[in-house]
Amino acid sequence: MQPQDTDSAEQASWDEFVGQLSTHLAAQWPALPERLGERYAAFVEHAVQQAEKRGLDSAAAVARYVNLCFVWGPSFQDKPGFEWAQGLLASQRIGPWGILHQLMHRSLVELQRLPDARIEPATLLAADERLIDSFGHLGKRGALRPPEPPPLPRRACDLEAVELRLLEPAVAEHYVHAGGEWQRVALPPPASLRIDVANAAPRIVGVLSRAPGERPQARLQLRSRSHAVCDDAVHPVLRFAGPHGLWRWHGHETRAVSWPVATRAQPAPAAGPGSAIAEETTPETTLLELQVCGLRDEGEAIGSLATQVWVWPSAQWWLEVRRQAPAAAPVSADGQGTPRAVTRCRLECDGQPHDVAPVRDGFEQGLDAATQQALQRLLSAWSAVEGLTAARLEGQLALLVGQAGFTWGWQLGAQGLGGRAFMRLLGEIEMQACEAELHFEGELAVADSRSRIVLRCAAKAPLRQLLRREAAEPPLLPVMNPALARFRLPFEVELLPLANDSATLLRAAGPCSGALVGEAGLRPRTTGGSGFEWFAALRLEPVSLPVEWIDPVLGRLSRQQALLPAQDLLSWRLG
Repeated sequence: MQPQDTDSAEQASWDEFVGQLSTHLAAQWPALPERLGERYAAFVEHAVQQAEKRGLDSAAAVARYVNLCFVWGPSFQDKPGFEWAQGLLASQRIGPWGILHQLMHRSLVELQRLPDARIEPATLLAADERLIDSFGHLGKRGALRPPEPPPLPRRACDLEAVELRLLEPAVAEHYVHAGGEWQRVALPPPASLRIDVANAAPRIVGVLSRAPGERPQARLQLRSRSHAVCDDAVHPVLRFAGPHGLWRWHGHETRAVSWPVATRAQPAPAAGPGSAIAEETTPETTLLELQVCGLRDEGEAIGSLATQVWVWPSAQWWLEVRRQAPAAAPVSADGQGTPRAVTRCRLECDGQPHDVAPVRDGFEQGLDAATQQALQRLLSAWSAVEGLTAARLEGQLALLVGQAGFTWGWQLGAQGLGGRAFMRLLGEIEMQACEAELHFEGELAVADSRSRIVLRCAAKAPLRQLLRREAAEPPLLPVMNPALARFRLPFEVELLPLANDSATLLRAAGPCSGALVGEAGLRPRTTGGSGFEWFAALRLEPVSLPVEWIDPVLGRLSRQQALLPAQDLLSWRLG
């Protein structure tokens, strides 16, 4: 069927409905058609248009409004004394069906108060019931015959107030850093959440809990007080649907009911607990519905409630890392005998110790082993310098030494139960991103000269930060951005002439170029998932020295003496 054919058919259906309504009301109130005569059809059509103009979109709502026009007269809401009707029809918060319910209820009250009313309230009520029976199955103009007719409540049925609260919070303490010490302090439970006419239900109810089967789990309680109930065996109806299935309560059971809520089972980071800091895991989502008819005889209705309950993990983590730089020592080609940094770690979750081996081994067997290999590469590159003999390297090289402490975990925001949780994080870093004390030595032969050459890199790159996120804003990433240091540690060279039979003297013609460059600290995880990982990267800028000497025959000569080539020395991440 073409669109224009569909529109014509729908208009014909609507016209048919208006004709049936006209006939129904003529039989119900025969005195008015007799009085209006040929103007009766225009009267009904005008009343129908007035109903549609005021947003009364369903056929049943239109029929009920037109019925009231038979009682009070056409456009009765615009007449003096009917300000109550005008106010109801202008309401944006009751809804079309609620408006008709309150118009009807107020009409019954007004008829009861009129000493000479020509229509009994009971007569009007019965007429209204018959209209709903006759036209309640119809839809709206353009979709007059829906496949599933909407239910049309007839009696007042609404909530007065609803309260949501946590009976058993899953987390009662979290970690703070005070007076130079990390300690656990009591965490106040979130305030209860009240829903009434003045306080709408939030789109999300946020809860912290544990995975299914873990204890303690949070327990959510709902208490409700009804304004009016159509049928205690039917309403209110409370539904809680999620991975657990569907739980359902109705009638008096909804006055006070509680149930456990659980988050999703959260897999630990592949490298082990503590290897990922402040991982923002996905909450479990469930649907909470409290259904009523949403009709009041007077005033604004609350109506049915529908909100999502998002459950985040309640775990509160604490990690402390302490690393001591190794002592200076000669570097051997096979790496034997070179001391390494000493790493001590502590890891807790909600006061319970966790295995620190994954974190400790990640530093000792990962970072420190890679640092040892970097030293061997430097020694190898130094030994390969053209004209250099008796090459030696001693000293120490360490990355991420010092101490750092962090606590992190989900926490409810300023809205409490009425909003999302955020990832809380506190951190204190007192480290050296890189600490180098390198001493290269050897004898350098250039032309007929011999010199003792000393190449040094002695510098530190501090990484000191206080990190704090105790509210939803700012986001976590800008808070964590300062938790890394980029550095450049330059080299210096000293040339000392050695006695020989030649009169040629080698000397530096300018400063040495080149440096150890890199970055170290914490960055967003690079292996998928959220959170932050420890990492370090170290590279060698090419090191060279401009030198010059005097040749008895050729005179003054110069060149750029290459000392160390550019190369990647280290790339490490925890996990």
